Amino acid sequence: MAQKIIGVDIGSYSVKVALVERGLKSFSFTEFYERKIQYNELLSPDESVAIAIQGLIDDHNLAWDIVCAGFPAQRVTSRLLTFPFSSSKKIDQTVQFEIESYIPFNVDDVVIDYTVVWQTKDVSRVMVVYVQKRDLAKELTMLGTVGVDPRFVTVEGVDLSNLVNIGMVPPEGAYAIIDAGHEKSTVTICKGKRLGYIRAISTGGKAITQAIANRLSVPFDEAERMKIEMGRLPFAEDLRSADEITRNVTEAIRGVMDELLLHLRQTFFSYRETEDVPIEGVYLCGGTSRLPGFDRYISDALKLNVTYLNCSEFHFSRLDHADAHRHVIPGALALALGGATSGPELNLRRGDFAFKGNVEQFGGSLRRVGVVIGLIIFLALINFTAKYYSVTRQIEKLKSDIVTVVRQALPATREKDVETPAAAIKYIKQRENEIDERANQLKGISSASPLDALRDISAAVPPRDELKVEIIDIKITGDKIVLTAIVNDFKVMDTIKAALEKKGSPFTNVVATGDKVKDGVKIQMSMDRVLTAADQQAPAGPQAPSGQQMPAGQQMPSGQQAPAGEPQK
Repeated sequence: MAQKIIGVDIGSYSVKVALVERGLKSFSFTEFYERKIQYNELLSPDESVAIAIQGLIDDHNLAWDIVCAGFPAQRVTSRLLTFPFSSSKKIDQTVQFEIESYIPFNVDDVVIDYTVVWQTKDVSRVMVVYVQKRDLAKELTMLGTVGVDPRFVTVEGVDLSNLVNIGMVPPEGAYAIIDAGHEKSTVTICKGKRLGYIRAISTGGKAITQAIANRLSVPFDEAERMKIEMGRLPFAEDLRSADEITRNVTEAIRGVMDELLLHLRQTFFSYRETEDVPIEGVYLCGGTSRLPGFDRYISDALKLNVTYLNCSEFHFSRLDHADAHRHVIPGALALALGGATSGPELNLRRGDFAFKGNVEQFGGSLRRVGVVIGLIIFLALINFTAKYYSVTRQIEKLKSDIVTVVRQALPATREKDVETPAAAIKYIKQRENEIDERANQLKGISSASPLDALRDISAAVPPRDELKVEIIDIKITGDKIVLTAIVNDFKVMDTIKAALEKKGSPFTNVVATGDKVKDGVKIQMSMDRVLTAADQQAPAGPQAPSGQQMPAGQQMPSGQQAPAGEPQK
């Protein structure tokens, strides 16, 4: 069954939830929901957020196994530290001591975590983040009121590195992901697939709305409507034909955007000075990035390639009709992916805030498992006792039956040889070995005689009017035959060898050698003879003992006598 992981991205404008389903070997992005937060004077901001989350859960019947939530980047402080070693154990021991000098309040009042930015054999660059415990407790309490207990709480901006590692095919150089939100814009800088730097800039869509309200002296809600309906970032020539209200709206937007661009330039410059690596491109996401002309305005101002981060194009995305939300999907999806893999790089749920859901679930499960195991053991003991006595009686009867059967099969057996099953089995094996030995002794009797071998050789080779062969000696060892003869020349030797090897011949593995002698060529042929059923059933005839010579002049199968020294077939 697939495991469900949700990422909860809590912004100041809306709440976003992404659902990732994880199987044994893969995962897929299946659902995404967004709900605007309705603020009013009767509710605190946290209560308004909780109501929005509860609405999402109820409206879409959300169920989950793991929750991963993000902590607002504007309430997080980060530092880049350099250590003259690469040992993880040393970094763990040193981080809190090093960061203490940067914290303006008691170190016991903060939660600290870190991630390694890059590392060599002798040097480590580490990004350390810390948040105040009271802020984290407030966030967890708010989520708890709607039944959400996140296993992971990571930092906005840091979580976007999950998209880089799993969904994107990032460039090798340094690039920035800008999440332009409602109250802030979060900048995440990566190099390849490694996180390098994060920064939260307190400029976003809310600042644009407020600038429009101030410039046109209209209420905030009216300015928000004007931003959505009329807001865009044109070039100077586009303003000449616009009406006065449109020009004022555009000028208000451009003023805020120029402030954002100033902070972006400072961030990119700082990263280049620290890492000696320039930013080569920008990815955009976030609700404010929906503003028409937003990407082109940043590209022209920073002289960089700018593109939108479209998560619906990831290979594991199974979303339908995602275009309406594509700008705000990345944050929630990045959180869900952190929970779907081995966990996010940073997790603020540590120490007093460590996730206890697993322990509670494990404790309850352990008690239930203990009861079940106890019941199983009790029933197993009862079953074992009953079967033990039953099997014992069967074993005693089998012992008695074995002795009885052996005595019936071997009446001449002495009683002491089979008084127990072990003794009976031992006695049977002794008798079996004796029978095998006798069978091996009789096996040689059924082998073919030298006459049979000569008969088969005579049938295989050409007639004597085609070649002349004088058999000097023949030896038979089991199925192995060694023939010694005198022939006229080597050609005759090859002819005989080919005849013995032809299809249907009872001879296999024929090997022939020859030496020149006074009367011709003395050849020696060794071969294996395949015994036929007739050979094995025929009574043994005159034969030489295994391994002994068959003297020349032995009677041939045809009944004719071939005197020694005379060429024979």
